[in-house]
Amino acid sequence: MQISVESLSSIKKKITFEIPAQQVQAEVDKAYAEIRKHAAIKGFRKGKVPMGLIEKHYGEKMADDVLKSLVNETYFKAVTEQGLNPVSYPVIESDPLMPGQPFRYSATVEVFPEVAVKDYLGLEVAKEQLVQDQAVIATRIREMQESVAQLVPAAEGHAAALGDFVVFDFNGTLDGVPFAGGAAEDYQLELGSGKFIPGFEEQLVGMSAGSNGTVKVSFPEGYGNAELAGKPAEFAVSVKEIKVKEFPELNDEFAKQFGEFETLDELRLKLSELQQEQESRRIDNELRERLIKALVEKNDLEVPEVLVDRQVTMMLENSKQRLASQRLSLEMMGLTEEGYKVQFRDVAREQVKGSLLLDAVAEKESLEVSDQDIAGQVAEIAAGTRQDPEKVANLYQTNARARENLIAQMREDKAVQFLLERAQVTELPKEEIKN
Repeated sequence: MQISVESLSSIKKKITFEIPAQQVQAEVDKAYAEIRKHAAIKGFRKGKVPMGLIEKHYGEKMADDVLKSLVNETYFKAVTEQGLNPVSYPVIESDPLMPGQPFRYSATVEVFPEVAVKDYLGLEVAKEQLVQDQAVIATRIREMQESVAQLVPAAEGHAAALGDFVVFDFNGTLDGVPFAGGAAEDYQLELGSGKFIPGFEEQLVGMSAGSNGTVKVSFPEGYGNAELAGKPAEFAVSVKEIKVKEFPELNDEFAKQFGEFETLDELRLKLSELQQEQESRRIDNELRERLIKALVEKNDLEVPEVLVDRQVTMMLENSKQRLASQRLSLEMMGLTEEGYKVQFRDVAREQVKGSLLLDAVAEKESLEVSDQDIAGQVAEIAAGTRQDPEKVANLYQTNARARENLIAQMREDKAVQFLLERAQVTELPKEEIKN
């Protein structure tokens, strides 16, 4: 058998095979013998059909079976002998298979690139300075006030404002004719919530309890009810009551409502600590991204599209899960799955490059993950997810794929830490950092 390997690119190889006629004929005979055992042709018992009829009726099946057999027998052996590391199944192209004749076929496959990482010590990266933002703390305190605020009747003559709750009756018409779902009584609406047709809530601003008026709006073009979409409507409204939020006073009693705190100062201190932790994580994550970007710039490489496909698919699934946890969806964000993959494909490609280069750094610097490292990481995962440590440990002991992924991620983390310890890191204000 003759084998030749052509490099179409650094990550794509074409392997061409020429299999001798004798080997082809042996496989053809074997395939026909197997087919003959089970062939069903009227007038003949199984296993007794003449070979001429077998060849006439089952020629195509024989060719398919022989092709599969020859490819399985030769392709994987050649890949091993040639030292190739495929990332996907090959694309097979072949000449017609003829009994007693040599058979030629080619297998085009993407392979992992050979990564010779260099210039990875002393990478220059910027790190954002950590700044305690008191405005964030004030906003969080206000949100906590909102969560325990009480709705109380507004003072007599109070003019409705955004953020107030209006209780009113309404009756909608199209060209003077009422339409289904266009009327309600004692409906409570928070002005500014965006729950009604655009422009509706704003026209209730300034009205007071006991007042009547007319609200004129147009239904959006993409409105769910096609009979109303894009059409102008009028709503006769009668305001019955206006309620305003009564916020609790900011004092120690307010802080005690949230559990472990005895004073307002303790609550503010805890919020400050949490905000600092969140900011530190964000800054560290962005520093990691800049470090990997700097590494890629020093060692740009071609990566298999199959790996990019897998990465962008994983990113898509993670995004869908994250949105679902917030009761959101891709559609609500104005995206489709295909649109997401197109938009974030370049990001996925850079992430694949980064992973391959970090793996190369770990290999070159002999950075390994010990059993003790894994045990510590598993304990952190259990604590972070509030799961039973034994159950989490058992998962990574019994699930080989999960364990491999965990080790791969930890090895990457070790490589990042190795690079950071040797990098030239400059702390700068956020506004001075170019991403």
